[in-house]
Amino acid sequence: MIKKSSNTLFGFTLVELMVAISIIGILSSIVYANFGSARKSSRDDIRKTSLKEMQLAIEFYKAQNDKYPDAGCTVGNNIYAEAATCPNYAVGLVPDYIPALPTDPSGSVSGKGFMYRSDGSSYKLLVKDSVEVKTLVEGDEYGRCPTFSGCSGNTTTYAAYSAGAVTW
Repeated sequence: MIKKSSNTLFGFTLVELMVAISIIGILSSIVYANFGSARKSSRDDIRKTSLKEMQLAIEFYKAQNDKYPDAGCTVGNNIYAEAATCPNYAVGLVPDYIPALPTDPSGSVSGKGFMYRSDGSSYKLLVKDSVEVKTLVEGDEYGRCPTFSGCSGNTTTYAAYSAGAVTW
């Protein structure tokens, strides 16, 4: 409270302070909601960029070794090595071709995220069922069907693969 003269006091009442705090709270919740979709969109951009970096590293590896890198840690019926259960899902790329193998920016969940498969002459690299906002359709740069049987409406997977892996 500011004193102007001996009889007059200036300041804010409790009601005025509560109204100002309520308005700030409402505005901040609106801004927070908008940042939520921006965070999801940026994670999709990270996935796409990581997929491109990984694709380049795989192609550099093949150029020097005459074969694609092996998949690591495939278990049982799971023909794809996945980042959620195997930190070294593509063998031989780190550190010469890429500093570290990418993982999904939203965390590790088995059956989702980065997956890799190779037979030496072909490869398929997926960011499976992780795409949040920037879903894709067939014909987009990384909007390929994850399986030969068709997309079945799956727009939440980014994929990059060599010509021989189209039928996997």
